[in-house]
Amino acid sequence: MKNNFLTQTQVAFHNLNGLVNGIAMDGRITISEYEALKSWCTTHEGLCSEEPFHSFFEEISNKVKTGTIGSEEIIELKGILEKHALNFEEKDKTKADLHFLQGICYGIMADGDINKYEIEMLKKWMDKNEHLSATYPFNEIYEVVEKVIEIGKIDTEEYKNLVKYFKDFLKIE
Repeated sequence: MKNNFLTQTQVAFHNLNGLVNGIAMDGRITISEYEALKSWCTTHEGLCSEEPFHSFFEEISNKVKTGTIGSEEIIELKGILEKHALNFEEKDKTKADLHFLQGICYGIMADGDINKYEIEMLKKWMDKNEHLSATYPFNEIYEVVEKVIEIGKIDTEEYKNLVKYFKDFLKIE
């Protein structure tokens, strides 16, 4: 049971880390992105029964509760994530990185738009994490991202493909 709790808190941590980074990718924070952060807090509040998640969650939720998330608050959230990173380190780096990628995808989609700059930033992250290149869904998302960048714009077909892969990866209907 204890091991399952640790796994849940690690996944939650890495998802939030990716979410914050995904939200920050285009330099704008919208109301729907703020709502995604609130939703993360609501979803993971039940994990607060034990440390270190309780302290971490309190710091994060206090920032989100302010109702104002701008560039400064994103920097502060990243600082909190960095401060607590060692507490949620996973033995399997691949799993941790895939959980982070899930968060990034969610953060990119949170505002209801996927723009070219976000895709370029996602590709940079994916290039830095090429150890995931043979891992599903990284490999398929990477192909779609490369195609979008090669074309130079996100047309309707590429947008639909990106949304499909992101939603499949996130298990969203």
